Amino acid sequence: MSLIPLKTATEGPIYPMATKPPIEKIKVGQVQLNTSFSNQYYLPLASGMLRAYSKKHLIYSDYYEFNDMVFKFPKNKKELDETAEQLSENHLLLVGNYTWGEQHSLALARKYKQYNPNGIVVFGGPQVPDSKKQFRRNKTIELTEEEQKRKRTSFTPNYHHANPFIDICLHGEGERSLRYLLEQMAIDGLRDKTAIPSASYVDMSGNFCYNAKLGRMSSQELAETASPFTTSIFDNLIPRYPELVFIVMYETDRGCPFNCTYCDWGGATEDRISQMPMEMIYKDIMWMGERRIPYVFLCNANFGILERDIQIAEFFAEAKAKYGFPEAISTQNSKNPKRHTIEALKVLQRAGINKATVMSQQSLNPPTLKAVRRNNMNLDEYYKIQKELAAEGIDTMTDLIPGMPEETYDTLFNGIVTLITNGQHNRIQFNILSTLINTEMANEEYKDYYGFQTVKTPIINAHGSRGDMNTGIEELQEFVVATNTMPTEDWIKTYVLCWTVNLLYFSKLLQIPIIVLNKVYGLDYRKIFELFLTGRFSQYGDFPVLSEINKFLTEVGSGIQKGERGEFTYSKEWLDIYWMSDEYVLIKMCKEGKMEKFYEEAHRLMSQLIEPHQNRGPLDEAVKLNKSLLKIPFQTSDLDLTLKYSIWDMYRAVLRGKNEDLRTGHYQYTIDRTTKDERGSNWWGSWEDWYRQMVWYCNRRGAYLYGNVNPHQEISGHH
Repeated sequence: MSLIPLKTATEGPIYPMATKPPIEKIKVGQVQLNTSFSNQYYLPLASGMLRAYSKKHLIYSDYYEFNDMVFKFPKNKKELDETAEQLSENHLLLVGNYTWGEQHSLALARKYKQYNPNGIVVFGGPQVPDSKKQFRRNKTIELTEEEQKRKRTSFTPNYHHANPFIDICLHGEGERSLRYLLEQMAIDGLRDKTAIPSASYVDMSGNFCYNAKLGRMSSQELAETASPFTTSIFDNLIPRYPELVFIVMYETDRGCPFNCTYCDWGGATEDRISQMPMEMIYKDIMWMGERRIPYVFLCNANFGILERDIQIAEFFAEAKAKYGFPEAISTQNSKNPKRHTIEALKVLQRAGINKATVMSQQSLNPPTLKAVRRNNMNLDEYYKIQKELAAEGIDTMTDLIPGMPEETYDTLFNGIVTLITNGQHNRIQFNILSTLINTEMANEEYKDYYGFQTVKTPIINAHGSRGDMNTGIEELQEFVVATNTMPTEDWIKTYVLCWTVNLLYFSKLLQIPIIVLNKVYGLDYRKIFELFLTGRFSQYGDFPVLSEINKFLTEVGSGIQKGERGEFTYSKEWLDIYWMSDEYVLIKMCKEGKMEKFYEEAHRLMSQLIEPHQNRGPLDEAVKLNKSLLKIPFQTSDLDLTLKYSIWDMYRAVLRGKNEDLRTGHYQYTIDRTTKDERGSNWWGSWEDWYRQMVWYCNRRGAYLYGNVNPHQEISGHH
């Protein structure tokens, strides 16, 4: 078997290899805690790849016994203790450290060390601070040498000193570093750690050490990796948990050519894109189809950036045709989409497995894009491609992060209006800005320069289960809740705006009348949305339901800003999960019988925008149509509807990026509210089915109106 030669970023030692097998088998345990979505779990991809690579390349691979692969959070202190005790039977514990599970991972490692003081704890992953992290392009904020030393180089040593039970941290891509660590363990039990590349540790004298870092893995080197799927790494794991539905996070390439200051997607891999071999990819995808994996999150940073992604999409289509699985593929679109990007998405769409494609714009404000080093995007090309995809019936979803540097309430509001005007009618996903440890944005000088105010809040996944976890350990994230251009009051106001737009427009409660107000009456989208914001509607009368919604959203924003609550709202009654704000409000209004009153108030409020001499008929019928189309449970019959205006035709044309004038006439429609088939249901006989299949599963594609085919289940928490 050929060995991959090591490449270091700087001159370093020649790393020795074991020349004879160890006296006894070296037992290795692994921890990679994954978040869950009801009973669904991602297979632990990173742990599997490390194990597959080691088994392929270790000189005496049979003398290494890989045992536990812990991926579920412990439910309570007793289970945490039992898991650590079980892990303590291993000589070596490998821990993949991610922001959503850092504190539980540390707790398991600490307990492991108590049970096995001679055991060796190795941490890797994006949440391990890396003081040698390189930002390849010019930094937004330039540092003096003294500031650089003070503000960044203490990251890694501080982490080691704060967690003395961690023996070694591996930085960057882990496959090769781990291979050499395991070989060194066979030589001397890791007494000499100088032979491990990309490793940091505290030596016997208490000195912090950081060995020479390896260079990036090239495409040629990735071809020498091994797949955890087709090498049976997961074949023994899946049958052990028959009660779980396993889903897959998968990469076909590594790296990202963009250097956004807030992002650590390619933190271990930095600039260059290296490619997995196509033969391996094909076999992996067929494995997923054969194992009936329902959902695949393709975690390439820029799907469609390479021409070969068309063929990869065809692999997924082939698996779907042959096995019926995967049922859905979620992608993160290339930041500057190309012609082949569109073609790859069309392949997935024709196969019926494309989820709403993410168009990650984050901001439309030029000073903000410059501040976060994302100003190399071609926004005009975005709009062009978005319209082309809409014309093809391919749904897109736009990511925005409202609280970034240089963003204001007004620039964000204008950005939302621009996106809608340019054809985004499906979904804008508004994310709250958080600082990740190895990003440039996490640097103290960056925070100071842009006036960041941050707060620690609980990490909560949309549609994640609260369950009965009672470990006494809380996972936290650092949210940016104000900047020097978006003070605390504006931050709350901004997110109330975002959630209001999501509820009214993208959850489709009022999308049709809002479009009619814009297209027929010539009203700007901003003027329409402003009606529903704080203090805007009180001048027109009494609106108790709208006031209640505004009060709730304001309380959510204020609670997040104070660190008193997480981003999403929990309901024990409603599937025992966390809901997005627009989803929560929708369910609450339906459960409390307030939908009729909501539409009455909204209709009355929007009528204030129409001049006395203007015909109110189109608005009246738009509200009536939208209300009739909203998917609600317990319907016993279809609905016949007669309109005087071609509102439905005009509305559908707008969704596909076309202009169609409103016509008068006699328009007869039957709204199918009772059909139940394999692809989706227009009828729900229980609140629980409606919560799950309509409110949750339909969120990402905004398929809340009759006339949309219900999508397959969507996983929200990987963002």
